[in-house]
Amino acid sequence: MAAVLRVGLYVALALLVGAIVALVAREPASAAASWISSNPLPNYLGLRALAKGLAAGRAEAYLTLGVFALIATPVVRVAAGAITFVRHGERRMGAITITVLALLFVGLLVVGPLVR
Repeated sequence: MAAVLRVGLYVALALLVGAIVALVAREPASAAASWISSNPLPNYLGLRALAKGLAAGRAEAYLTLGVFALIATPVVRVAAGAITFVRHGERRMGAITITVLALLFVGLLVVGPLVR
């Protein structure tokens, strides 16, 4: 189970660091403040826009994918825990973990868009 968190963290870190390095190489230091204030990441929140950005090699799209990987890592871990508990007959722990998973999805899919 710890491997899920470790791999997720390494994937997210690789994406984020790689995108930041690419962004710094592409953008001069004088433009960094304007880039940060404009926040182009919301342009890549849709799957179609993200896929187009990744295909075009846009650093902002890779940053967005890194953030998605960072968010998805604990969700995948909780889902793996729920599956493990259910398979081993731990009904109470399975129910608690499924409840936590449901709350995570409510937070991501219902509350998250309201905050944006």
